Amino acid sequence: MADNRFRSTPWNAADAMFSIVSTDERRQVADGARAYRASLAPCPRDWLKKRLSSMALAHGHEKDPDRVTAWLQETGRLLLDLPHDILAYSIDEAIKRSERGFMPAVGQTRAIADPLVATRREEAYRLEAMVQVMEGRTRGDADAKPWERVVAAVAPEADRIPAADIAAFNRNMRKFGTAMRARADGSTYSMGPGDREPDEQGTSNA
Repeated sequence: MADNRFRSTPWNAADAMFSIVSTDERRQVADGARAYRASLAPCPRDWLKKRLSSMALAHGHEKDPDRVTAWLQETGRLLLDLPHDILAYSIDEAIKRSERGFMPAVGQTRAIADPLVATRREEAYRLEAMVQVMEGRTRGDADAKPWERVVAAVAPEADRIPAADIAAFNRNMRKFGTAMRARADGSTYSMGPGDREPDEQGTSNA
């Protein structure tokens, strides 16, 4: 799912699918997409309440119960959207990085968590785009982010996908019964009724 450092074109799901050849690998991609999406769910509210309460007892200096309650409510509200594992890690790291041992501010915790969430969300989008290629579907939104676009832009000659890879991709799509095919320039399309199968170079009448 990583960007290709040796090509100037953005990552796209069609290119990524060139290396997915077996049914087991396809299943792993689909399972991974579901797991990544599930891992972006907000943390459990009860867990966060208990975690913040223990922080207030261990690290807090505020004795006024109303102020403690307000801190718990506001801090919980501003962190509740983060995934459980990322938030747990980020809180621990923020406490460890605190020079005076004080409770970290929300901003300190989110400074650690937000980049991790962004990376996971991008990986989830990419896996889901690969699943759509396998299922013969595309994301048609012109405003979608690069990793959400299934159809590849026409690449410079030096960045063109080799014809052998085009042919292998089309054979795999045909083998798995999907309508998705790749053209000679690396872009993809869905075959319609009456469309001819592309040749080894990806040329067809589509």
